[in-house]
Formats: sequence, structure tokens, C-alpha cells
Amino acid sequence: MTRDDSKAPRRLADLLRQGMSQAKQQPSAGLAQLEADWKQRELERKRAEAEEKARHESDQARAWPSQLERWGAPAGVGLGGETPLETAAIRAARHVTRERLRTLLLSGGAGSGKTTGACHLFRAAVRTERGLSSWDSSAGLFVDWARLLRVGDSDDEDRRLLQRMAEVRVLVLDDVRGVPGEALGPRHRELLEGLVEQRDRPERVTAYTTRLPVQRREGGPSLFAEYVGARVVTRMSRQGTFHLADCGSRDLRQGAKP
Repeated sequence: MTRDDSKAPRRLADLLRQGMSQAKQQPSAGLAQLEADWKQRELERKRAEAEEKARHESDQARAWPSQLERWGAPAGVGLGGETPLETAAIRAARHVTRERLRTLLLSGGAGSGKTTGACHLFRAAVRTERGLSSWDSSAGLFVDWARLLRVGDSDDEDRRLLQRMAEVRVLVLDDVRGVPGEALGPRHRELLEGLVEQRDRPERVTAYTTRLPVQRREGGPSLFAEYVGARVVTRMSRQGTFHLADCGSRDLRQGAKP
């Protein structure tokens, strides 16, 4: 074996190492094209998903006012495509949705955004991703407090209403109100106690709005607690399931800033 022949295996190994290094640094045209095609497909997929999500949001926004009307909400709180004012009620609704809480109590003066905030929670909690404009018509119910006070003992429609209020996925009980210093009558207090207890479930979300102050008074309960009763307040405000927000007294309908 000559001296040159003894170095041949070493030169071959060096050439192989060099080739592998170059392959890593400069992929072949075929591999580079495959990588480029894959990246392009990923971009197209993400773009298509974004476009579908935007269409979904648009269709949901258009469907939302009519859906609220079917659920019994008053006009003017549609929360359509417009961006809602950043009110205390809206922030509270987002908090309840984010933390997956069961109960939201919104207190404040007339026009402070309580009902709109409750409907914002309503919308976030009942929406579905199964279809572009799909809403579960059995998922939500909006009931004004005055309607609940008219419930009779023997009326079939009233019994069906109470059953739906207890079982529906999301309930808004709007404008719980009474004369300061007066207590809710025993029949309606018992009815409210039963409703609050039945809705205290992980899969159900309830928003209550009231103009009655919810802050404790010196030496006594709040006016809200005095009106609805201690058992109702205790049940709806269990730790880790409940959020309370004071929306203030500014009437945002008159152009006041939140």
C-alpha cells in the first residue's frame, strides 16, 4: 500500500462529513421547495380560519338583536356590531365569563349600563361556535322583575316560565326593585329563594340587576339584602361563584362618560 493509498479512507470520510455539513447549510432545491409549500399552506389555512371567524362574528352580531328580542330583552340593548362603552357593568360581565362564575349582581342608577352589561354576559355565555349564526334558542331567558311579581299560583304559563327560569342555561333577572325600607312579600321571597337555589349550578349563569344599594349600612344589611332577604343574598353570594359590581349613578344615556 502506498502512502497515498493509506490516506484514501481518511479523505473519503472528510468528503462525507463536508457533504453532510453542506446539506445542512444548503438544503437541496427539492427540500427547500417542500418547506416553502408547507409554509404557504399554513399561511393560507390561517387566513381562511381568520376569514371564517370574521364572518362568524359578523353573522352573530347581525343575529344578536333579534335573538335578544326572542328571549324577552328590552329594545336598545342589542349590542350589535358596535363596540360597547367600557362600563363597570361590561367589565364585570367579562370577569364573570373569564372566571367561569355562576352569578353576577349589578347595582347602580338608571342608565348606568346594568342591563347592557347583563346582556353582554348573556351573549358571551350562550354563544356557540357550531354554526356561523347558530344560537340555541333554549339557552337564554330575559325576565323583568315586574313580570316575576305578576306570577300566579295556578296559571300554566306562569308555571312554565318559572320552570324555564330555573333550568335555562343563562338567565337575566332585570331590575330587581322595591321601595327602600320595605321587604319582599313572603310568597315572592320564597319564590326567589327557590329560584336562586335551583340556579346555583356549575352549568348555569345568572345575572341580576338592581337599583337598590348593595353596600352594607352601618348597623344593618344593605337595602338590597333587606328587600330580598338574607337567605337569598347568602345563597347567591357564595365565595368563588359570585361577582358584585357597583355601576355608579351616572346616566350614560345622557352622554355621561363611564
